[in-house]
Amino acid sequence: MLMVVIIQQENEVSELQLAVFFADSDGDGHDDEVDDYPDNPDAWSDSDGDGFSDQPGLNISDDCPNTNGTSYRHMKGCIDTDGDGKPDILDDDIDNDGISNDLELAASTATQQFDIFDPNSVPPDNDWDTIPDVLDEDDDNDGWSDQIELERGSNTTDEDSTPFTMYGGNTGWFFVSGEGFVTEYNDYGTEFSLSWLLTALSSELIIPIALIPIYLGIWYYRHRTFERFDKELTEITNINDLRRFEKTVNEAMRRRKLQAHHGVILRNTIETKEDEIDVSWFSKYSKDSEE
Repeated sequence: MLMVVIIQQENEVSELQLAVFFADSDGDGHDDEVDDYPDNPDAWSDSDGDGFSDQPGLNISDDCPNTNGTSYRHMKGCIDTDGDGKPDILDDDIDNDGISNDLELAASTATQQFDIFDPNSVPPDNDWDTIPDVLDEDDDNDGWSDQIELERGSNTTDEDSTPFTMYGGNTGWFFVSGEGFVTEYNDYGTEFSLSWLLTALSSELIIPIALIPIYLGIWYYRHRTFERFDKELTEITNINDLRRFEKTVNEAMRRRKLQAHHGVILRNTIETKEDEIDVSWFSKYSKDSEE
């Protein structure tokens, strides 16, 4: 406080002596009238007027001395858009809308930009899991990915609508090793469901599925042919019959009436049978010669 005392000396009316006095409550060398902190000897100015001092090293020092800010966590006196005490520069959700800055920017497109400083500019998040729908693989958080639900025809935004419930009640299970049958989606389980079957029948899988009976028929025919040949081979006792039988087997192999491993088994058996017939013939021939 500036105090001016006017003293008029006798017979010298035109001479004035000014006595100037300064009020400095905290003794920091700054007059109380210009001292922003008149009771703190270590602080005296606040250039941006945000309540934090320009002088460093104090518990009230301003980390952004040229910017009026309200942050008080980690950094003081810096811009804090959402008023949570954390400066924007350190805040991963500047507008406190529940979606992180990075995800808001990632959810933006050329036609729709989301503002990380505006709490009213929020990308859609159907299941409130803080992941925008455009980035969320499971928009309704029911355990089934949106891709599978779209393929099966269930509602991707309804937690109660899944490929197992879309036909009423529960119509499917996953078999998980060590756990048995479960109704929750499981990446490592084997699915048995009406939804999967109907989808398969209406997609490109219908061709291999339709071929299953044909494959089974071919397998059964080849297996029966092998059993018949194997039985006939055990009844052959003449080398000429064995030669004719061998030609029959070779022809069956060429026409794919036998599986490859069946052909190998029969040929090995033919060789063994040939050795048995030769030994038998030699024994009989030697006996007849001796007589």
